[in-house]
Amino acid sequence: MSTNGFDTVPMPRSTKWLHIPIFGHGTSRDTSLPYPGETPVVLLRVQVLSCQDLEAKDNNGYSDPFVTVSLLGKQFQTPVCKRNLNPEYGPKDATFDFPIYESLVRELGTLKFVVWDWDWMSRNDYLGEYSLPVNQWIDGTAFGFDDRNNKPFSVDLFSSSPNTNARGTLLIKVGFVHPPDSTRQPNFRNTYNTLTANNSHLKVGIVTVDICHVKGLPEWPNMTHMGWDMDPFVEVSIGEQVQRTRVIQHTRDPVWNEQLPFHVRQHDLSLPIRLTVFDRDKFTADDYVGEAEISMASLVEKVTTKDSKIPLYPDHLQTMLEFDLPLSTNPKRAYMCIPIITFRANYRPYFVPGQLARRGK
Repeated sequence: MSTNGFDTVPMPRSTKWLHIPIFGHGTSRDTSLPYPGETPVVLLRVQVLSCQDLEAKDNNGYSDPFVTVSLLGKQFQTPVCKRNLNPEYGPKDATFDFPIYESLVRELGTLKFVVWDWDWMSRNDYLGEYSLPVNQWIDGTAFGFDDRNNKPFSVDLFSSSPNTNARGTLLIKVGFVHPPDSTRQPNFRNTYNTLTANNSHLKVGIVTVDICHVKGLPEWPNMTHMGWDMDPFVEVSIGEQVQRTRVIQHTRDPVWNEQLPFHVRQHDLSLPIRLTVFDRDKFTADDYVGEAEISMASLVEKVTTKDSKIPLYPDHLQTMLEFDLPLSTNPKRAYMCIPIITFRANYRPYFVPGQLARRGK
């Protein structure tokens, strides 16, 4: 048995240390669940200590915040702090253990924190979130939760909802502990190196594309050829991810103001963001009108290192870059002019270089 706690067996290069049983035809397994009888290699212990400067959602000028913490389908929740924008949570009620199983190593995803305002009479209000990918669970020096060098650290909340401008910070602590009564006592450093090596496919941030409007779409004949029609919508794609705006009927100058969020992986950052305008047809295939694209690099390069005195995202609208691009057109169709699409976009990484430098303070 290796010191990282995982059995090493001859496997293909990408998963050479990972034991993967072979299933027969017609069999399957829920990849969010461990194998029957499987015991965890380690436990990831997560503590939520406090929040600071949260948004007030209630009429009394306060919120009633609580925090949910989730990983691979398992979720915990802190108690609710009534009438408080700077809640503090005791370790007894806000320390949670997530079992890490060998069979689920490649399915871990991100450790997600979501802050909510509790409402008794209606749905809870979303206050913001933070996602911590596997390769940022540990800062590289203290792997055990009880290591004296493992200190709580603060992260900035962000919003993945176009209806919420998140504010405030979240103070958390993350580290490994051994499962109770475990016969295996793996080295935490080696275990963590194994986890990060097998999760290079994880999502690293959010790209938000705000489709504003298009001007100068063509007047194409309708089915009766007695008039024109144009029912446009925009399809936005990043690699294999595709989202669409709503259809706006009978207009050459549609206005959407519609935000589309994309959770992206590291390799997605080298891909273009492609925007394609279609004319919706009920009885035939949608007509291609034109397209435009930008490189992800133009958004990534705008992300700066976190400075404690300068908020990274002081205002979501200010941090979005605006583009006015001509559409490449369909050479088989007639255009009165070249349509122009206006949109805004930004990239928000889950982890900002320099942000975790506050660990230990």
